[in-house]
Amino acid sequence: MNSPYFSFTREPFSRELAPTEMFLSKGHHELLARLRHAIEAGSLAVITGQVGSGKSTAIRSVMHSLEASRYRFIYLASSDLTPAEFYKSLLHHVNIQPSRSFSQNKRLVAQTMLALHQKGIKPIALIDEAQELTVSLLSELRFALNYQADSFSPLMVILAGQPGLAETLRLQVLECIRQRITVHYRLPCLEEEEISAYIVHHLKIAGLDKQIFTDSAIKLIYQYSKGIPRRINNLCRYAIVAAVVADSPTIDANAVQKGLEDDDLI
Repeated sequence: MNSPYFSFTREPFSRELAPTEMFLSKGHHELLARLRHAIEAGSLAVITGQVGSGKSTAIRSVMHSLEASRYRFIYLASSDLTPAEFYKSLLHHVNIQPSRSFSQNKRLVAQTMLALHQKGIKPIALIDEAQELTVSLLSELRFALNYQADSFSPLMVILAGQPGLAETLRLQVLECIRQRITVHYRLPCLEEEEISAYIVHHLKIAGLDKQIFTDSAIKLIYQYSKGIPRRINNLCRYAIVAAVVADSPTIDANAVQKGLEDDDLI
């Protein structure tokens, strides 16, 4: 992807970014502030946003910033996560062998989370792609977070998912869960005026400390990406390839358009 006009020390606009390399949009700043508040004061947070908006990346950034001796971060994928698998997964992540009994595993989770709390450690479970969770699993969170008759919960749960998650949580049967939500935030896409800074940020990470995208290219990228970071990354990578092939010193709207045509992204 290098050319005589620009060279990179690593792949630009890669998904493989360290938590410290995340671009902080206005929406991400708000999300980080709300998550930190929830971690200190609550037991359940719900984060929603479009596919590729950076929800999981932002949450990992917060987890990375936490003091490891005081928090235990547990990542759970929601695919096929039943209530039974939920408790088993929690136990596996804290190095406890699950029982064959569902009720026994519930007791083990309660005991283990309380034991961590008494040691000054707060367990935080992130359930990603939570829009796929069943109503039965969401209902089960009431019991997982319901320690000592609502006095407090040693365990914190963060649900991260697409906007459909919010619709599911509005069901009457989940009223008890909604009452436990400390933070509910929908992460917005990048605004048009943030796109140039986002692109410069990623170019700098890749070893190029200057803007090589023209204003017209940036405008077109916003038009087709709708401000979704993952989509911006794809468009920028394809446009760079098109500019290299054309031996262009900059990436203009023609390069963006060529990338769109070549990769059938329209």
